[in-house]
Amino acid sequence: MGTTTTNQPASYQPPAPSAADQAMQKVANRLTELCAVGKYKEALTELYADNARHVEAMEMPDCSRITEGKAALMEKGEKFDRTTTVHDQSCSKPLINGDQFACTMSMDVTCSEGPMAGQRMKMEETALYTVKNGKITEGKFFYSCGG
Repeated sequence: MGTTTTNQPASYQPPAPSAADQAMQKVANRLTELCAVGKYKEALTELYADNARHVEAMEMPDCSRITEGKAALMEKGEKFDRTTTVHDQSCSKPLINGDQFACTMSMDVTCSEGPMAGQRMKMEETALYTVKNGKITEGKFFYSCGG
């Protein structure tokens, strides 16, 4: 195998992260830490802006594609908690780019309502979050349903 070369001198040190970069890292780390252990309500309360929104990959029965406002997001989360048994969940470490970060989330669940009622299934999605003024303002979710 060959060696990897860079255009940086051997003494190169990357610049220290700015205050904004550090704040972004803190929000991203905290969200993924809370999501990994199922503390979604705590994540919404602590990390989301009042006008935050979620954009799903597609419209689902009884679930609109776009949910706007922290209160509506809390209501959606409460419905999920009432109608879903979570057997296992995980969340990756965040990947940060400017005012956004991405992570992957996995869940093993059984739904008690809707077309998948009574069926255990594994779900995986990639989430892309936007942060402004230290709060999450948007979450976009990428996943596929079916084959």
